[in-house]
Amino acid sequence: MQYGELTAVYDRLEATASTLEKTEILAETFADAGDLLPELSLLARGRLFAAWEPDELGVSSSLTVEAIATASGLPDERIEEWWREEGDLGDAAALAVENRVQATLVSDSLDVREVYETLRGLADHEGAGSQDRRVGEIAGLLGDSDPDEARYIVRTTVGAMRLGVGEGTIRDALAAAFLDGEEDAARAVERAYEVTNDFRTVSETAREAGREGLGELEIELFRPIKAMLARKADGLEDALGGTERPVVEYKYDGMRTKIHVREGEVRLFTRRLEDVTAQFPDVVGAVEKEVGSDRAIIEAEVVGYDNGTPIPFQEFSKRIKRKEEITELAERYPVTVHAFDLLYDDGSLLESPLVERLDRLTEVLEPEGTVRRAENVRPDSLEAAKTFYEDALAAGQEGVVVKNPEAPYRPGSRVGYMRKVKPTMERLDLVVVGAKWSEGRKSDWLGRLRLACFDDERGELREVGRLFSGLTDDELREITAKLEPLVESAEGRAVTVRPEVVIEVEYEEIQASETYDSGYALRFPRFSGFREDLGPEDADGFERVRELYDDQHRTEGA
Repeated sequence: MQYGELTAVYDRLEATASTLEKTEILAETFADAGDLLPELSLLARGRLFAAWEPDELGVSSSLTVEAIATASGLPDERIEEWWREEGDLGDAAALAVENRVQATLVSDSLDVREVYETLRGLADHEGAGSQDRRVGEIAGLLGDSDPDEARYIVRTTVGAMRLGVGEGTIRDALAAAFLDGEEDAARAVERAYEVTNDFRTVSETAREAGREGLGELEIELFRPIKAMLARKADGLEDALGGTERPVVEYKYDGMRTKIHVREGEVRLFTRRLEDVTAQFPDVVGAVEKEVGSDRAIIEAEVVGYDNGTPIPFQEFSKRIKRKEEITELAERYPVTVHAFDLLYDDGSLLESPLVERLDRLTEVLEPEGTVRRAENVRPDSLEAAKTFYEDALAAGQEGVVVKNPEAPYRPGSRVGYMRKVKPTMERLDLVVVGAKWSEGRKSDWLGRLRLACFDDERGELREVGRLFSGLTDDELREITAKLEPLVESAEGRAVTVRPEVVIEVEYEEIQASETYDSGYALRFPRFSGFREDLGPEDADGFERVRELYDDQHRTEGA
């Protein structure tokens, strides 16, 4: 398949706002994909890796500009000018190729696999000269491309496709292409993706083995799955509902972790499926000594403590990204691993009831080790649940989570049979999509952050407000250090950034608003800290913002 054929598909996707039409376009593409189906299942969203694979290409926007300049023979300044005017580096690349100084004398036609493998390979370059090699390989692709191909090569490189294609669109397209007409076909594909986090595997299985094959896919050790998420309850009584003797456990303010054990080897994965094994040798050592299973996946909250008092996550999270001073950080932030679920024990337990999973978890853990059962009870009254809730707050934890004891585990889903109860207004984890250079003595720092939530249905980010004030000098320095390498375009002092940084935000209320494309705006948002453990698709979603807005107005009207 020529890359130009794929860019024609991209153009069709970009030209329609209809999710149904996008699904039909992709279903047709997948059905005709041949041996390129696995690659196309990722490239449809501009992805090069499965969700659980390391995906850092090591290519900044500035390096991409350098590659465009190399391929076109035009100065960096001209490309950056187009970038500012168009607001899209891919569009700037298309203009550069269209206006290149000298056409390539011998131009090879690009095919999809060549583009896919070349861009994936950028992540493998290490050591001296690696940046030059990356620039050279991107420039090589652009030198053989027409303007439209250049647009999408660059958009794929910088991770900004702007096609409005989310995981749900891929799911529905695969169901339409290979399970057409079958009842609950989309759910069969979704369930397969939940246990693999890899559309390459799901797409090939759907085509070659159909629904039966999808049903046989299961979780595997060292291939992480997404976390099951709780809904916010309107208080403890609401959370308990009509469930008979629910499981009520502490809600810890730590790093949610999947611990994989396979015959003596231990690996740790965060909520965003990142491997953080190297950053937590203390946890690895404790698991090796204290977990009595050779093949297991334990879900836990890793919490840092200072003389028995929980360390706020924003402080403890400094351990997640660090690759140096690991031993010193482990000593400074000693941890307890609060295990609250067992998802695999020599086989998948996802469909087993929670109570069975917890019984087996107790069997594989030592009672008083570093890795221990999360504090929990099964209260037989509202009063008993309230006492436990108060104990959780007194212990410095966030609140409690209430779970249905008979429920299965649904990776990546926000389920109604798991409800969280916290005493304060729910904070939001939001993605930074833009900022503005400050003025006066702070002119070297980026502030005035534009905040967005992820819309699963549309597969895109939607803005919900701007954070204007309340940032300390240290916070502004750190924000600038994180955002400046991600700048995609600039207009005056305002910049648009690649959506990779997630922050926790407090606010006074959520208002209806025509200013932002979400239709909502946060009133007086305040920076609460970075969420190093979350990626943009792990941030709070549009549905959550709408739910909080509705809850707020129900409360006001009560």
